[in-house]
Amino acid sequence: MKNEENRFIKKLKTGDERIFKRIFYLYSDLLFVWAYKITGDSSASADIVQDFFIRCWEKRDILPDNCSFKAYAYKSVYNASLNYLRDNKRFVYGYEITIDLIDDDVRDEDLEELKRLLLKAIDELPDRCKKIFVMTTLEKKKYVEVASLLGISVNTVKVQVSKAYRILKEKIG
Repeated sequence: MKNEENRFIKKLKTGDERIFKRIFYLYSDLLFVWAYKITGDSSASADIVQDFFIRCWEKRDILPDNCSFKAYAYKSVYNASLNYLRDNKRFVYGYEITIDLIDDDVRDEDLEELKRLLLKAIDELPDRCKKIFVMTTLEKKKYVEVASLLGISVNTVKVQVSKAYRILKEKIG
């Protein structure tokens, strides 16, 4: 497979549109799933993958030689996904939070303190609320899945997540 991927890059560098289409159809769905696992946002994930392929075509002449296209693509999409999270302030050293929990004037050096405050605030949530919040937000489980696992209604999950965000916003500011 690696030899085939090397040939993909060589042909792509020559401007072979058939190879570009083949690469796109081979990898776009896998890359979308990868981006979605990182961002949790299907629209952003689709944009990230589309942007990757556009850049790949536009800058095909500078693609690295003798490398796995798959590895190159996954690494590029991974970095773009992390950039998306950073730019949308939904990610603080491994913890997803909403834009509402972070003021726009938070400096990078304050992020470690914010992380500490966030973890402390999450730990202080009421037990049921904390469990549901962690499952939906940090473990990225869907509301329906959490409801099924805990034997509660989806509406209860929504209410508890909303309550958690309200408490966290009050504690963090």
